[in-house]
Order: sequence, then C-alpha cells, then structure tokens
Amino acid sequence: MESEATMPRYTLAAKGREAAEAVRLGMLQQLFDGVTEERLACVQPGWRALEVAAGGGSIAKLISDRIGPAGQIVATDIDIGTAAHVSLPNGRFVTHDMLTDPLDSLGVAESFDFVHARFFIQHIHPHEQAVIRRMVELLKPGGWLMIEDLDAATMAAGDPDHPLSAAYNQATAGSRPGNSADVVVATAPGRALPSRFQKAGLINIRQDGRIYVENGGSLMARFFVESLKVSRQQFDEKGFGPVIDLNIQALSDPTFWFQSGAFHCVWGQKPG
Repeated sequence: MESEATMPRYTLAAKGREAAEAVRLGMLQQLFDGVTEERLACVQPGWRALEVAAGGGSIAKLISDRIGPAGQIVATDIDIGTAAHVSLPNGRFVTHDMLTDPLDSLGVAESFDFVHARFFIQHIHPHEQAVIRRMVELLKPGGWLMIEDLDAATMAAGDPDHPLSAAYNQATAGSRPGNSADVVVATAPGRALPSRFQKAGLINIRQDGRIYVENGGSLMARFFVESLKVSRQQFDEKGFGPVIDLNIQALSDPTFWFQSGAFHCVWGQKPG
C-alpha cells in the first residue's frame, strides 16, 4: 500500500459536484462511446469481463450486452455513484481502486477473458506500469486487455492565422512538462501503451488511434472546457492559471479551430 503522499490525486472526482460530473460524463459518452463500441467488436458472448474506472457506466453496459446472459461483468470505480442508473443483469458495480485495493474482491487471478479501461491511465501517473500488470494478473491465459486513453500532447491550434493560435500553442506546450510532473493529469499516456503492454508480457499487441479537428464551442471543445474547470484549483496551484484562461477563451470561440488529443486504443493478449 502506498502512502497518501505518493498517491495520484484524481482531479475529476464527483463528490460534491455530482450533477456537474454527470453532465461532463454525458459529453464524454456522446463523443467517444461510438468509437469504443466499434473497438469492442472482439468481445464474445459468454465471456467474463472486467471494466476498470467505469465512470458513468455506459461502456460496462455495452460490454454487458455483448457478452449476454451467459457472460459475466464486473465494473469498478472509486465512486460508482455516477453509474447508479445503469443496470447490469449479468454483473455488478464494485467500489474499487485498481491502484491500491486487493484484487480478490474482483475475482481470483486469471479469471477474466477481457479487461477494459478508458481514460484511466492518464490519472495514475507514475504508476501506469504497475496497474497494467495488476490487470494482466486478472486475465485468463489467452485473455485480452484493452486500454483507451487520450494523448493531450497532440493538441494544437488548427488555423495558424487565428489571433489566438500562437499563444494557444505556446501556452499548451509550455504547460505539458509541469502538468505531467505534478500529476494534474499525464499528458501522453496513450502512446506509451504498446511498450507497457509488452513489458507486462502481452503478445499480439495492436494499436488504433483517432485525432479530431474541431472548433470552439463544439461538443469536443465544451468537454475539454468542463474538464479544465474541474481541475482549475490544481492547475492554479502549479501556476498554470493563465494557461487555463487562454484554453477556455480559445475553446469557447467558434472561429478557433484546434486539433484534439489523440484517442489511442491498444489491445494485447495474455500468452495461453
């Protein structure tokens, strides 16, 4: 068990702001659930599945539907209240911290055919490798791990002539080293996943990535703005308040176009 001083701080916790977090998670689901559903085409009826950091529960429901009544799903999060409205007829939600809590509350080692997590790894820097190894421990031989995460280091202005573009690019790039080092949120977790999977002993590793170009005021922009607002206090503590102000100004301007973070997905198989 790690000391509290070494633990990452989850910047988007729902406690005390449940209604606002439900709105933010709703945006996330609208933006990314369709792509995730495509990536879940590999999931087979009858599988036993684990969804880590289930959030609003929409992906747990998609997996539940795919594995059917012969399958079983366990969905975890440090706060399962945001998924209270989701019914899993073939499974359950469990309050669990994958970084620190015992794994036996989820199931015995090598008991899952499929383990999935989305937008989780970015919040546990610098413990990514240890958590991936824990997830692999839960996989059956031949089972699959799939992780999706954003890579904010690809974010940039889309229009070099826009009056906000130069300042946006400078501010965004300048904030990345401190952002990751101070564990507000890791900025480039997605690109490291293939090597992390290999280090964890997985084989047949594959990657898929998506990048979007959107304008200010779009659903994508509003999602980023809401996420920034939630994290505002911690960014201010690190001296990044002006960066957040500029981001919010640009992402609220419909004439400002930007390239999003890369939406990575990596999957790999445990040797059988």
